[in-house]
Amino acid sequence: MTNDVFDLTGRVAIVTGTSRGLGQHMARALAKAGADLVLTSRNRDHLLSLESEIKSLGRRAVSVQLDVRDLSSIQEMAAAVEAAFGHIDILVNNAGCNVRKPALEVTWEDWNLVLDTNLRGSFFVAQAVARFMIPRHYGRIVNIGSITSVAGYAGLGPYGASRGGIRQLTMSLADDWASMASP
Repeated sequence: MTNDVFDLTGRVAIVTGTSRGLGQHMARALAKAGADLVLTSRNRDHLLSLESEIKSLGRRAVSVQLDVRDLSSIQEMAAAVEAAFGHIDILVNNAGCNVRKPALEVTWEDWNLVLDTNLRGSFFVAQAVARFMIPRHYGRIVNIGSITSVAGYAGLGPYGASRGGIRQLTMSLADDWASMASP
């Protein structure tokens, strides 16, 4: 099922937000490339079908409840993955949400929901996972962005701000952690 160009055999990948959409597609692609998968969602029951599908491909897969807006949930997830697999190689920070409405109608709660999920959650998931990657001198973190990180769109103020933040965060973390990850 793997090919020499994109062989992830022996690698362990975490994909956040795998209860639907892009998260599921990315998890399938990683599994088909040979990676074992950690599937995450706020509701673990939403992952069981995908977990079975990944296992049918001959890969190991576990489903873990994760709320990226809760620091203890993030830390528990990272520790559980390390304990279960012994290492973490890849993180795909995919979990996200959006509240579409005109800027004059965005509430404090709307703003916090989007930024806490998309930006703060991505940072702290990456931080928790990097704590295991850096000592091994190996790890890949993929933060999912959007065209809204470079272009503005009506009705997407908080979402665009969060994705613009992801773009900057990704560059900062790469610069910060790359030197620590080198042997």
